[in-house]
Amino acid sequence: MITGKGNKGIISVVPGVMPQRERFSIAHELGHWAMHRGETVACRSTDIGKFSKGNEVERAADQYAASLLMPWSLFKTECRQHRRLDLKALKAVSTAFNTSQTATLIRMIDSDVYPTAIMISHGAGGKKWHRAARGIPGYWFPKADLHSESFAFDLLHNANAIDQAFPRKIDADAWFDNWAAPKYQITEQSFRIPGEGVITILNLDPGMIR
Repeated sequence: MITGKGNKGIISVVPGVMPQRERFSIAHELGHWAMHRGETVACRSTDIGKFSKGNEVERAADQYAASLLMPWSLFKTECRQHRRLDLKALKAVSTAFNTSQTATLIRMIDSDVYPTAIMISHGAGGKKWHRAARGIPGYWFPKADLHSESFAFDLLHNANAIDQAFPRKIDADAWFDNWAAPKYQITEQSFRIPGEGVITILNLDPGMIR
């Protein structure tokens, strides 16, 4: 939260959160201060780091935070050290920039370094949101419900399941309703984010985006 008057302001964050989350929240509030000073902005903690398409003000603050903490010139150079977007690469990049895995993964999806990648967030109520690399056609829109054969399904519904150590192949129609999906196989890797649910990284067959 940010409060202030004139050219002075105070940024406060909820105590006890992960340092990476705290850093992004502060950068997000700096974005509001830089771009929306003098405006009435209702910024909730749940709005931060989601790059919401439905809220231009919050999306702008998220983009400001991402640019401040993960500048493209440095970020893309780091990403290019990792040929495949998977959990191992995500952990390495998030460690390099001291940013949360969610914010880092969104930035990696947006980087154009991984043109076949999609990330999907699921919670107890089902699919929450997804983000796809820029060149992926809109008809590759993930299903609302998780397929029972997906690893994400087991991770979401089985408290004893552990994060998927390596990406694995799965038929594309487990994730997409598109008529062409049965022709392809994709890779998936799912893992838990405390307080957020399950995140899945999908890498499509290159033929799906030609």
